[in-house]
Order: sequence, then C-alpha cells, then structure tokens
Amino acid sequence: MRWGRVLTGVLVVACATFAIAYYLPLRRAHTTLTTHFADLKSKVDSANRAAEESKRRIKELSDKTQTLQSQLDGAQQREKAGAEANRTIKSALESKLQKQIASNQAALGIAGGQTVASLPLSYVLTRGKLEVSPPGKTALCNVATVSSTHALRVLAIAGKKDIPAALAAKLKTPLEYNLAVAELVTRTLVDQCKAAPAKLSASGVPSEPAAGPKLDGKKLTGPRVELWLEKTP
Repeated sequence: MRWGRVLTGVLVVACATFAIAYYLPLRRAHTTLTTHFADLKSKVDSANRAAEESKRRIKELSDKTQTLQSQLDGAQQREKAGAEANRTIKSALESKLQKQIASNQAALGIAGGQTVASLPLSYVLTRGKLEVSPPGKTALCNVATVSSTHALRVLAIAGKKDIPAALAAKLKTPLEYNLAVAELVTRTLVDQCKAAPAKLSASGVPSEPAAGPKLDGKKLTGPRVELWLEKTP
C-alpha cells in the first residue's frame, strides 16, 4: 500500500509537471500569436483605411482634373470664338473704311481681345474746333454700322500741345480736352449714326499721346480717337 501511494504521488507529480511544462509554453505561444495577430490585423486595417483614403483622394484629384480640363476646353473654345468674332468685325470694318485706310487716315487691328479702329483727331474733328468734320462723321457712322451688335468704347488721346488755341481757355488740360472729344464723338455716334447708347462708353487719357497698339503692322501715333469694339454676350 505504501509503494502504491508513493507511485501514485509520483504519477501525480509527473502528470502535473508534464501538464505545466506543456500548457504554460502553449499558453504563452497562444498569447504571443494572439497579440501578433491583433497587431497584424491592426496594421491591415490601417493599410485598408490608407488605401481607401488614397482611392478617395485619387477620385477627388481625377474629378478636379476633369473639371479643370473642362474649364480649359471651355476657355479655349471661348477664345477661339472670340478670335473668330474679332476677325469678322475687323473684316467688316475694313470694307467700311477702305478709303480712310488707303489714305492713312485709319488703322485697324486686334488688341487685348478687342477689335480697334484708330482715326487721327485731325481727320475726325474740324480744324481748330470741337466739332466733328464731315469726313469724320462718315467714318464714325461706318464704324457704328459694324458695331450695332457690339459694345463700343470711345477713347480720345491727345496732348496739351494738341488743344486748339480757341479752346485752351476752357479746356486747360489734356484730360479735359480728351474727355470733351470722347463725349462729342459718342454724342455723334448716338445722334447722327444711330448707335445704341447702352452699348457706348467714353473715356480720355490725362497724358501726352502714346503710341497706340500695333495695328496691322503699324502704329497710329499722335492725337487720335480709338474705337474699341467687343462682342457682347
């Protein structure tokens, strides 16, 4: 009986030792694997979120690129249409101002996206007076017939030395003289050439005459009236 108890005790101790020796490393391995799996799952989840965010950003960038491309295409089409419209306006003006262009009393061109007709002040005005000359009226009315569907800006450009002596006491500065000329030309366009007042504007410059925009290979310098036409929407 005593040997039986001893043997039983030895078996119990052996079993316990075996169980501890087997279970504890297995538990540690399981815990380690569980922790590692959780870490990997966290990294996978982070990677998936990053991938989704990247996809979202790519879609946003793609949408923005398409929008910008669409805007660019639209701008190019509008620019092309504007250039074609300017060519049409310029061609119509050329036919109306043939005599003036041939005698160097007019110049045409396209500048800043607008068609420009430039006329010397000596041709537009009666010498020494603030009144439109008959040839000037004819030229202005010819421009008005072309500008019926366009906005028209009148710009007068002259220096102090260009102010007629008879007007110097009243119009003392280039700006005053230029504004008076621009107003006179605008009034002529409305009253005698039947131009639409809503499509007209007038302005003058306060400085000496500057070289105008290059028009068909030349610049019309000196005192002048520039008529800027722009197609209205």
